[in-house]
Amino acid sequence: MKKSLLSALMLTTVTLSALAAPYAASADEFDSKIADQDSKISSLQNQQTDAQSQISSLESDVADINTKAQDLLAQQSELQANSQDLQDQITTLQERIDKRSAMIQKQARQVQVRQNSTNVVDVVLNAESFSDAVGRIQAMTTIVKANNDLVEQQKADKEAVQQKQAENEQQLQQIQANQAELEQQKGNLISAQADLKVQQTTYAADQATAEDEKASLQTEQQAAVAEQQQVAAEQQAAANAQAAAEAAQQQASSESSTSVTTEAPATEVTTPSVTEPTTPSVTEPSTPEVSNDNTNTTETPVVETPAVETPVVETPAPTTPTPAPSTGASASRASITSIAQQYIGVPYVWGGKTPSGFDCSGFTSYVFAQVGMSIGGWTVPQESAGTVISVGAAQPGDLYFWGSQGGSYHVAIALGGGQYIHAPQPGESVTIGSTAYYAPSFAVNVLG
Repeated sequence: MKKSLLSALMLTTVTLSALAAPYAASADEFDSKIADQDSKISSLQNQQTDAQSQISSLESDVADINTKAQDLLAQQSELQANSQDLQDQITTLQERIDKRSAMIQKQARQVQVRQNSTNVVDVVLNAESFSDAVGRIQAMTTIVKANNDLVEQQKADKEAVQQKQAENEQQLQQIQANQAELEQQKGNLISAQADLKVQQTTYAADQATAEDEKASLQTEQQAAVAEQQQVAAEQQAAANAQAAAEAAQQQASSESSTSVTTEAPATEVTTPSVTEPTTPSVTEPSTPEVSNDNTNTTETPVVETPAVETPVVETPAPTTPTPAPSTGASASRASITSIAQQYIGVPYVWGGKTPSGFDCSGFTSYVFAQVGMSIGGWTVPQESAGTVISVGAAQPGDLYFWGSQGGSYHVAIALGGGQYIHAPQPGESVTIGSTAYYAPSFAVNVLG
């Protein structure tokens, strides 16, 4: 019995030792996996940092383009003012020329009626004296010369002003071309910035996933370590039980030997019989002691398993996206024009896309977004928001464009009757304009 118990304890110890090895290996594997996740998270963080750096660089480029655009728009405003001033000068000169032309024609008619009035011979013959004749001739010559000089000067002035106006128009065209180029650059930068923000969001999502996986691995690792500690405790308990069993066995053997040695002389004196020493009384006293000792020593000690704290992974609360407005009845022409007119007076800000400040394309984009329609963030994509039509065919809610298709530099929302609403230029605000004063190049039917 004692040998069986000892054998069972040894078998249990060997079994627990065999089970402990895989758990130890498993804990080490978790350490390796967690280290891999840490490396992955660090790499993703570096990628996010790089993406943010690129975004910051692009934002700096956008700021530079904004500054350049403001300078060009200021030049354009100045040139437009100069052009208007030159046009006023041309109008004034034309009025003077018209008046003097009328006077010359009147003088010509008088000459035809009174032939002698322009006849130098008659003037000389009718003169009272030589000096009178000379004076009359000089007066006629002076009048004719003065008229001719005045007309020539007026013509020269008009040609000079017209030349300046032509140069001014060329400058305006150059500024418009620059604006179109700036719009293109603005679109490229917006697109690149959007791509980088998408990358940044992707990296953040990947990092969150990696961190979740790391937390899961840490939880599993802690569970494995706890189980490993439990197995180790059980091994220690089995070892203690085995040692106690061995000690009890040695004690029982020692007591049995002592009992046999003490009782042997008494048997030889009282009874000469040879068989009495084999009486079972020699072994009986030791039997209950062994049994009691085994019962006491094989009791397995209670081993407290340390509690494993499972890390709490905070899951961000799901956000409910705001539903976009319906593009059905709400996206009517009347609603678009009505919404657009609510922002009359909002100051012009190049690159502005909110009611705190609009540029031309930012204004149209914002208005259409209010009825659930995305038409693009700058002029060229907005050209593709519908069907290209003539300016005369535009209806309220359609878009007017200035510049060539694919290179437009200004956009407005048609109101009907030759009017439109737009964010004109720096120093001005959202206002209503007329195609008679500032004619668009083409239109786009957005609503069909």
